[in-house]
Amino acid sequence: MSPKARNLLVVGAVLILLGVLAFALQPGEPKAVCTSENGPTSGFVDAEQDCPISQESWNEIADYRSSPKPFRIAGLVLVVAGVGTLVAAGLSARRSNRTE
Repeated sequence: MSPKARNLLVVGAVLILLGVLAFALQPGEPKAVCTSENGPTSGFVDAEQDCPISQESWNEIADYRSSPKPFRIAGLVLVVAGVGTLVAAGLSARRSNRTE
């Protein structure tokens, strides 16, 4: 294997590792905050806590769900770039074996 192919292989593996790490670092959805018995609610109920969710808490949850997830987008780009680099490394290694 040529040094160029070996370097591409290492770069591709690092890109994939960073992409998977970026997926793992995406912050999770905010926790639901329950309202008091007589307080205003959003109309939604938290299934885990079995209580009505406050309007402010629901707004935060809805905002999180509808917003783009930058870490996941970056992770996807890194994984795709890593796979492309691995393919390039394979092609480079194959080509260098033919010329020798």
